[in-house]
Amino acid sequence: MKINPQNQIRLFKGYLQGSLSQHEEISLVDWINSSDKNYQEFKEFVSQNQFAQVDSEEAVKSWRQLKEKISYRSKHKKSKRIFVPAWLKIAAIVVVALLSGFYVHLILDKNDFETFQNEVIVANGEKAQVILSDGTKVYLNSGTHFRYPSVFSRRKREVSLTGEAFFDVAANKSNPFVIETPTFDVKVLGTSFNVKTYLEDDGNTVTLHSGEVTILNEDKEYKIEPGEKYIFNTKTQQSEITKTSVEKSFLWKEGIIVIDDLNLEEICRVLERRFDVRIVIADDKYKEIRYSGQFKSHERLDEILNLIRETSPIKFNYTINGTKDEITIK
Repeated sequence: MKINPQNQIRLFKGYLQGSLSQHEEISLVDWINSSDKNYQEFKEFVSQNQFAQVDSEEAVKSWRQLKEKISYRSKHKKSKRIFVPAWLKIAAIVVVALLSGFYVHLILDKNDFETFQNEVIVANGEKAQVILSDGTKVYLNSGTHFRYPSVFSRRKREVSLTGEAFFDVAANKSNPFVIETPTFDVKVLGTSFNVKTYLEDDGNTVTLHSGEVTILNEDKEYKIEPGEKYIFNTKTQQSEITKTSVEKSFLWKEGIIVIDDLNLEEICRVLERRFDVRIVIADDKYKEIRYSGQFKSHERLDEILNLIRETSPIKFNYTINGTKDEITIK
């Protein structure tokens, strides 16, 4: 099949924008499948132009229309890792997470879809959003590692998470959505909730906003209702369920830092992820300082540390190194 150069670029752009007609989709798919050279041209175009696209909803629509029509089988490994560097803006993050997934669909046979895994690694100081093949929306916080299949099978929807994310899961009663984390698994049918499972944190949590959630921890099962939080203490290996303010669990998406009765060591982990710095506590006596409060997105790290110091019964000082990437509390 042949496509003239001008029409070729128009079809490529139409794919990224989600604006192709059914006839145009068929023409593009046939052209891509007709030769390895055509596939390489399309691959190069997507790589060079994916960051120009910002409408993720249209991209999802386009992908859904095309995914069953592409039959090219990849010779590469069934794996795709997506790094979200600290300098990348949120709009581009959404696109790279989405289009990297869409891009790999184009090089796989439809029978391979469910086995292909994408990985999104979000740098400290940044956030990302991913829309999965079933329409589920996932918002990823700083320092998060998220793994998901390019397309879910009809039998299962499984993803894995280390870090923090808010999920708005598309309802499907016959196909449960399962999140695997280092400490527990979360099983839902269709609901919205926040999951925090950083390896270095003492408390890993699930906060339910709507619907119903089941937490599976080894041989035990816990169910929570909207307005409740499941907490797993990684030190004591104990679980508990408490009432909570669901709004606070998702304020990180707006750039707001929420500190809820944490000691200084735990607070520093939050600040390290938020500001992409290393914080060293030189004296163990400072680690037991506890604090509760909220900080807005425009507040600087030094302003936050000053406020904690002013309200703490144990006073401390801090220094910042020359490259401004390490702070020592002493």
